[in-house]
Amino acid sequence: MQKKAKRLTATILCTLLLLALCSAFLQVYAFTNISGTTTGISISGGNGSAICSVAGYQTFVTKCSIKANLQQYKNGSWVTIATWQQSFNSYRGSLTGTKAIAKGYDYRIQAIYTATSATMTETFTTYSGVKRYS
Repeated sequence: MQKKAKRLTATILCTLLLLALCSAFLQVYAFTNISGTTTGISISGGNGSAICSVAGYQTFVTKCSIKANLQQYKNGSWVTIATWQQSFNSYRGSLTGTKAIAKGYDYRIQAIYTATSATMTETFTTYSGVKRYS
């Protein structure tokens, strides 16, 4: 009987340890202010364009902003080559920006979104897919 109790205790402790380790690697994030974002990149005619939008929850978000960075992959790292930023006195907004780019590189958009309510400002950073201009 005592062996079974020890085995059960060891099993429970191992399970709790495993859950604690797993939770350190998993980040579950529920947005309070931001209800949705769109982050896109378009390459056409020698230009790279950012297409970004943010929507907050209309009932309590009073302002929001978007900062979009056009990034080029060069020498093993992502380098920001252009930045556009806009603020909105509304629960939603969208931003576009265009810059001439060089052939032979990968490009992406890094977007930083904020949404502000009476009680807090929430920030969310995301990236578009990567596109090559060749």
